[in-house]
Amino acid sequence: MLVGIKYCGGCRASYDRKAEADQAVKDLRFEIAETGVSYDVILAVCGCRSLCADLSPYKTEKVVFISEEGGGAKAAEEIVGYREEK
Repeated sequence: MLVGIKYCGGCRASYDRKAEADQAVKDLRFEIAETGVSYDVILAVCGCRSLCADLSPYKTEKVVFISEEGGGAKAAEEIVGYREEK
């Protein structure tokens, strides 16, 4: 399973986005999302609840969002659950 990470612009980040993203993809194969690559999951790491990250250029089967502190653990559960479904 390949996870692409897409960060928002960070204009209103209210928590440590990198720490939460690291927690979400621990033990998974991941990279910063690039256009033209197909991902099983895109992890959209948004600094606030407006969820403004533009995901339109990415090819994926599923999008998982982090938008607050503590969201990394929840995102990890969602990604692992999706991987088990496949």
